[in-house]
Amino acid sequence: MENIKQTKSDVFDLLSWYHKTGRTLPWRSYWPLLTPAYHVFLSEFMLQQTGVKTVIPYFEYFLERWPTIQLLADAPVDDVTSAWAGLGYYARARNMHKSAQIISNAGGVFPQSIAELTKLPGIGPYTAGAITAFAFDAPSVVIDGNIERIVARYFYIKTSLPALKSELPSFYEKMIPEKCRSDFPQALMDLGNEICTPSSPTCGRCPLSTGCKSAKKANPALLPIKPVKTNKIIRKGQIFVIRKKEKNNDKFLVYRRNTHGLLGGLLAFPSQGWDDKEQNYNENWRPCNLNWTALKPKIKHVFSHFKTEVQVFLADTEETDKIFIKHKFQNFQGQEKEMFENHRWVTEDELHLPKLMQKALKLVKNYN
Repeated sequence: MENIKQTKSDVFDLLSWYHKTGRTLPWRSYWPLLTPAYHVFLSEFMLQQTGVKTVIPYFEYFLERWPTIQLLADAPVDDVTSAWAGLGYYARARNMHKSAQIISNAGGVFPQSIAELTKLPGIGPYTAGAITAFAFDAPSVVIDGNIERIVARYFYIKTSLPALKSELPSFYEKMIPEKCRSDFPQALMDLGNEICTPSSPTCGRCPLSTGCKSAKKANPALLPIKPVKTNKIIRKGQIFVIRKKEKNNDKFLVYRRNTHGLLGGLLAFPSQGWDDKEQNYNENWRPCNLNWTALKPKIKHVFSHFKTEVQVFLADTEETDKIFIKHKFQNFQGQEKEMFENHRWVTEDELHLPKLMQKALKLVKNYN
């Protein structure tokens, strides 16, 4: 009973600290005001795997361009993924758009339960918890990386990751306050950002320090226990940039990648290898019979689970008609049908490419 009282007292202190020092973010409201569900929806999709500073201008742009979920749902998916360019993990944009369409078709009213929200594409327990907590003040479990660290330290849970994740919800529920439930997880997020940091927690400033078990240990930063990091594998590959030089605006041959897999549904140059974990590709293969120039240096890019090192090849051509495509792309490995159906010539001004392809284009522009 004493521990419960202390935890409640600590959470009260946490919320008092948060109401005085919490960050001002464009998608954030402070209790008793609640954030519109659409704003939480947008921000949480963007914040998956992406930092707050990076997300802010994207959030503001999306909200200005598509101020309601109905307008986002009605927008062409190409417009949405183009506006998303630079945030990475493009499946998030496609899932966000699909979920917006489902919600819009249901009258634009957001589900208010975890069970219903997690049926939507791209929405897992965390995002569902954030929407129900921030928009509807529900006593939901919302555990991101910051909160994971704080709860593990507060209760001194020595289970190592990833097994720790399944234990945390029951401990988190012990901390949920009766009031200001929409503020509680956001207060923890700010605490993790400013005070209970990964390597240098400043326990003397922490509003949870009285009841925190780790604060009384010699090294509070030891928790949570993380698995030994392994080096990311490096995949090699090739990108083929085919250009038709024109006076005012060069054109480039691109195609829309399959909606499944890396860079799914996005415009890209023909390529091979980097998206094949087996690395079963022929380095001497070229998508068509042109004079190819290997550009230097090779470009490097980091995905969530691997790194890639890619050789970019450039070829110029005067042909842009369908006959050229039909004859020249006869050997396009595994993507022949895809290229035939989805290829297009696009001016540089119209190119909306993912980061990897942007790097290839930059190399081409620096070449001549």
